[in-house]
Amino acid sequence: IRIAVVSRGTLDLPFWVARERGFFRDEGIDAEIILFKASLTVQGMLGGSIDFGTATGTAVSAAVSGADVRIFMAMSERPSFDLMGHASIATIQQLRGKKIGYGGVGGLPEIIIRQILAANQIPTDQVTFLSLGGGDVSYMSLRAGVIDAVMLQFPNTFLAQDEGFRKIAAGADYYRAVQGGLTATKALLTEKPEVVSKVVRATLRAVRLLKSDRKYGLEVLTKKNYVELGKERERFVERAYEAATQGYLANGMVDEKLQREMIQLAAQRLKPAPLVAPERVFDFSFARRAADG
Repeated sequence: IRIAVVSRGTLDLPFWVARERGFFRDEGIDAEIILFKASLTVQGMLGGSIDFGTATGTAVSAAVSGADVRIFMAMSERPSFDLMGHASIATIQQLRGKKIGYGGVGGLPEIIIRQILAANQIPTDQVTFLSLGGGDVSYMSLRAGVIDAVMLQFPNTFLAQDEGFRKIAAGADYYRAVQGGLTATKALLTEKPEVVSKVVRATLRAVRLLKSDRKYGLEVLTKKNYVELGKERERFVERAYEAATQGYLANGMVDEKLQREMIQLAAQRLKPAPLVAPERVFDFSFARRAADG
């Protein structure tokens, strides 16, 4: 099988661990893990060049738009983005009149910052939004003073804190969303259910290992290049391990409330907004059986 991961981040770490520790092999599976652009994973699955993808947000949007794909395992429901800003910004209310950066338009960082502002009754016309692209560009813009605050993921959040910037808000405190996990076509789930079950079992076994064995988790983050932590890897491994394992879902599932919220958000971008049932986008039956087993 071919699993398309979208980054060398902690959300995709369990797939590398499942391969390294022989969990896929124990299930009779030869797993090839390849780096793939998130925007191309649905096309790759539908075209047959890959079997599984880990870009769950992309898959939700595609499924709501009519693509016959499903999310069948969730890695986390805690967004790993935090709002970082200059030390002079002590409270969220002080964001009024400030310039706030994020990645691409319509992406998770933009969604989260808008949620943070709404929860604190700050109208969006009282701040200036700037779309900056990737995390490194966003962080450099913060350092250069181009923006006052920005949505970042680790290790950039760690770099920012160590350089004196302040964490203004944690994204996970304001928004839940499936991040990472596994997606596939409905056809594959129907035609090869045993293969799907084996992949889920092996992956969840790796998740549980990482959550329960701190020594191993720190070792794999230190000695392997599965997760990109920059040039100062050893400086960040402990914080990266804690942040990742706190977010991992041991059962690979999220509740129906979150499923409906993600569908509704994706549907809002379409005119007219379609009514889509959760089972048209999510299928956690494989994860449920694996957890019960």
